[in-house]
Amino acid sequence: MKNKILYEIGLLFGLILLTVGLFIFLTWWSARAFFAIDLNTFEILGFLWILISIPIALIGLLLIIIFLFKNYPNNLKKSILGLLLILINIPVSYWVLDKQSDLDSRAYIKIYYKGIFDLSEVTLKGKNFEKKLGSLDCLTSKVTYFYPKYINGCNDSYPETDTVVLILKKQKNPMLIKLTLPRIDKGECKKLYIDKEYKLIDKWE
Repeated sequence: MKNKILYEIGLLFGLILLTVGLFIFLTWWSARAFFAIDLNTFEILGFLWILISIPIALIGLLLIIIFLFKNYPNNLKKSILGLLLILINIPVSYWVLDKQSDLDSRAYIKIYYKGIFDLSEVTLKGKNFEKKLGSLDCLTSKVTYFYPKYINGCNDSYPETDTVVLILKKQKNPMLIKLTLPRIDKGECKKLYIDKEYKLIDKWE
């Protein structure tokens, strides 16, 4: 097989682009989805990796094409596999960029609860949505998200947002408690603490 090194390098380039790019994105997404932590450095790394990936992908594609011409038709299957491994980065990149745009429009919150009685139901409610979060036991937490709604658009320097509230329902002596959330903008991750008196505080006292 002629110029096998070309095939191996092209294949390696495709694997590196795919695995590193997905690792950066999935790590950034997981931090938000499971811990409500914003890894700003990973977002910057993702942007830089896209810029770095373009020349690497072109080089890898060129090497695979050269290998294809020199070995066609004896190693057609391997050549096609190499091409697919390089080209699959294109739809994956579009998917990542689309998902990142959606994730950036969300506000993630992590709710910590330090009450006396377990909560049988927690609801996140805004003007245009209502999200059931299920139950929440004492000394536990829950991560969720919502899409902030801007009343006067997103182009102002400080647009007004719709009020979002947490509605709590206690298991014992059932009653509804409404807590107004602080301002949370899209792309932001915030931790909310509910104390024994069912008040929102900045941190545990």
